[in-house]
Amino acid sequence: MKKIIAMLLVLVLALGLFAGCGEKAETITLKVWAPQEDQVDENSWLIQVEKKFEAAHPEYKITWDNGVCAEGDAATLVTTDPAAAADVYMFANDQLGTLIQAGALAKLGGSYLEQVQADVSATYQNTVTATDGGVYGFPVAPNTWFMYYNKAIVGDADLTSLEAVMEKGVVAMEIKNSWYLPAFFFAAGGTLFGETGADAAAGIKFGGEVGVKATNAVLDLLANPNFKVDGDGFGNAGLKDGTVAAYFSGSWDYAGLYEALGENLGAVAAPTVMMDGAPAQLKAYAGSKAVGVNPNAKNMKAAMEFAAFLASSDSQLLRFQLRNITPAVTALAENADVAASIVAVAESNTMAYTSVAQPTIAEMNPVWGPVGTFGTNLADGAVTADNVQESVDALDAQLNGGI
Repeated sequence: MKKIIAMLLVLVLALGLFAGCGEKAETITLKVWAPQEDQVDENSWLIQVEKKFEAAHPEYKITWDNGVCAEGDAATLVTTDPAAAADVYMFANDQLGTLIQAGALAKLGGSYLEQVQADVSATYQNTVTATDGGVYGFPVAPNTWFMYYNKAIVGDADLTSLEAVMEKGVVAMEIKNSWYLPAFFFAAGGTLFGETGADAAAGIKFGGEVGVKATNAVLDLLANPNFKVDGDGFGNAGLKDGTVAAYFSGSWDYAGLYEALGENLGAVAAPTVMMDGAPAQLKAYAGSKAVGVNPNAKNMKAAMEFAAFLASSDSQLLRFQLRNITPAVTALAENADVAASIVAVAESNTMAYTSVAQPTIAEMNPVWGPVGTFGTNLADGAVTADNVQESVDALDAQLNGGI
């Protein structure tokens, strides 16, 4: 009997040691930065995805170190001290060049690169592709603008052109804003750093005939009493109270507008505008919000796995369901709920058909100021029909002399 008991004890000890050798989870900490709206409580998107990741990866015992960082603030916060920044964070793609220069974004390869190539369109891939041809992030949402309108004022047949919309009511647009004004230069055939926005040597083609056509088109709009310069929430407030028929903005305004207008709220990609007697398509910037991985991460393998998980089709669909944020994954456009969203459809159509890649190279930084000033001069009457050529030449000199 003693021999049997001894043998059993040896067996129990052996089994315990064997189990301990192969099943012990690796204890790690992952620092994650995301917008405040994605981590309000336990039911928020980030928290839910983290729990799902834990369940899918029992090989890790994870302590989550979550911090707040809006996508638009990533370049400022991350580059302050890349080594101390988050392992995984979200960023607006126009900051790509700055983040790469700071050594704060890891290049994707292997299955992670394949995920991006399989999940999103070439337009989205371009938003996270650097001048070296490498892909440095997982796109999770579009970053662009489109036209909201009041269906009680503007009918489907009126959406053919900006002029047709103005026949029904007031249209507001932020022409002083250098994110919106370039739409007219693109409509006239202008380009920023080549066709893909990554060729610094190609310069900025907003001068000459392109600039004159674009400027005259804006001046024609300003002469119309039903065109108003947007700013300080004028268009948003006007659409809500019925004094504005349409204005240009993005997904961030949807919740408040829907609360005010309900089913009367419409959204479409930018319409055409008349230039030299012919319709020309206005084109918005095509950008993205993306998930990036810090190459300084202490647990690089887990960080990359979590970033890919955060950007997966399932995670993007969950974010849409929680916050109505349009997914970047192409296949999700076929989802019934996504297809029924006026914002998702407007953004998807904009990205696919009426947009120009927003440059991410450092040479883009000096462009915003002069373009915004030109828009302000248009709105304030400093640019007139009498000095169009002179004004366009001055803008051209500023843009191509300051890069």
